[in-house]
Amino acid sequence: MEDKSLENSLKRANSGGTHKLLKTKFLNLENDIYKFELEFSKQCLNPFNTVQGGMITSAIDEITSISVNIFTKDKYLPSSTDIHTTFHRPLSEGKVLGTAKIIKLGKQIVSIEGRLFSPSGKVAASGLHTAILVKTSQIDQYK
Repeated sequence: MEDKSLENSLKRANSGGTHKLLKTKFLNLENDIYKFELEFSKQCLNPFNTVQGGMITSAIDEITSISVNIFTKDKYLPSSTDIHTTFHRPLSEGKVLGTAKIIKLGKQIVSIEGRLFSPSGKVAASGLHTAILVKTSQIDQYK
């Protein structure tokens, strides 16, 4: 992985509001698994005082999208066509580990699996994200 493309991907990710809200940090890439640290604030909680399901899905969307951009060396971003989330256990306010693995990268479509883990290391949510690949050069021309 080229350092400049990683730097560009992380800069692009940092420009998004969800990235800032969740304080997303890319940790590393190991055995085709992208690892991230995210933090759910009090703003992300539902009346049960656990993280709201839509916020969990947003976190999975965030880490899977960043992973595609890193993998393609900042040449593509995914535009979601489907994201399916399964909730295994509740999450509380605070830091969590997130992982993403690219299942299949085609010429136009990408499928990525994302997972969020509780502080004790148990899977709290898993998701399958499918998206159309959009060239970053197309996106950048509208800035």
